[in-house]
Amino acid sequence: MINKISRSFSSIGFKIFLSFWLFALSTIIATRFISAQIADSSIVLPAHPGDQKKLNRLAKRFERDNISSSDILHHRRQIPYQEIIIKDIDSGKVISVKKRFLSDLVNYLEINSFSTITSIQFPRARITGPKIITLQGRKVQLYLASRDKSRHFDSFIMELPNWLKLAIPIFVSSILAWLMARTLSKPILAIKRAATDIGNGKLDARIKKVHKRKDELGSLATSFNTMADKLSHNLTANQRLLADVSHELRSPMTRLQLAVGLAQQSKDNPELQKKHLARCELEVTRLDEMISDVLSLSQLENTFQKVNFQTVCLDVLLADICQDCQYLADEKNILIITNDLFTLNLLADQNLLSSVFSNVIINAIKYTPKSSEVVISMHRHIHSQQEIVNIVISDNGTGVPQGTIDKLFQPFYRVDEARDRNSGGTGLGLAIAQQAVLAHNGQIKAKNKADGGLSVTITLPISPNNE
Repeated sequence: MINKISRSFSSIGFKIFLSFWLFALSTIIATRFISAQIADSSIVLPAHPGDQKKLNRLAKRFERDNISSSDILHHRRQIPYQEIIIKDIDSGKVISVKKRFLSDLVNYLEINSFSTITSIQFPRARITGPKIITLQGRKVQLYLASRDKSRHFDSFIMELPNWLKLAIPIFVSSILAWLMARTLSKPILAIKRAATDIGNGKLDARIKKVHKRKDELGSLATSFNTMADKLSHNLTANQRLLADVSHELRSPMTRLQLAVGLAQQSKDNPELQKKHLARCELEVTRLDEMISDVLSLSQLENTFQKVNFQTVCLDVLLADICQDCQYLADEKNILIITNDLFTLNLLADQNLLSSVFSNVIINAIKYTPKSSEVVISMHRHIHSQQEIVNIVISDNGTGVPQGTIDKLFQPFYRVDEARDRNSGGTGLGLAIAQQAVLAHNGQIKAKNKADGGLSVTITLPISPNNE
């Protein structure tokens, strides 16, 4: 709930609303303030706390001593920067000592009256009052006038010319509007530049900094970078695959051309010609298998490929594949053994998983000696707070050189070129298996067994809603 509220407040919609709201509010306040400044030479403020306390204290003393108005005015002359102004309630007459800074204040009080204590700010002074007291039988209003020791900000504003008073809110609002426009336009321009660079072939172009924002523009930048990564990966994979295919096709095409030439030369020898034609058929079959595997690998390496996830019973799928592969294993008197299989429903693409297990098991059968075993087992555990299942496929072959294990899943890689050619492999089986596992956010790894042979471990995540 808290995260949802946090995302709502960090959304671009809320930022636009808040920006426009603050902009409108500040404009209204500034307009009212400047309008008041243009219309009047004073500002009505809440009562100044210090002045109010002094006025109340003096009022009690004056009323208690019942002194005259002239004595009150004379009394205040001894205190610098402050004077008393007295206004007769009945006549409206305002009296004070003769000082230059009091003239505007006296004129103001002759025109205006107040029922509650307040403070009125003038360019260089302020008055606080009224405090109503009775002096010698007459009700009067007391005001405390204070001359500013230093220039007050309000007084500075009030002394500005009218054109400058209008220019200030226009300038401030322009700055705020520019900042808001820049906040919205800068990430959009960054996305536009990155899109243009990618369109011009610069596939390494990415959006920097913007993806750290916690709003829709940040999400858009993150999605854009993800898309760019996938485009770059797909193009690189296709270029690499094209180069590998062009290289790998040379050998079977050369052998095919040679067999065709020999068959043509052996037209007078039917037996020899039949042998060469059989070789042609074998090479064509291998070419067909290679093309089929290349298409499969190309589709799997395409990160935009749609994976058809559905509930798959993993143990049943493994049992069916083992049963199918057993026919191939029977030719070498190899027994496929399944250990520790348990019921597990998994969200996965059944066709892709079938391809993974088939390729790995068939690869194990090819390199396992006759009258041996291929062992398949399942293990379930938790890794980094994620529940996973490991499917381990082990053979009893000679294993592979330790330095070549990381290359096993590269397209067209062969540990032993001659042996793989004899087995009819294209060198794409494990590469196809790896891409299919990656499409399920899993991993596939190989390692040599201590007692000989190769062990391939396929790791798949288990969703908590899959069981």
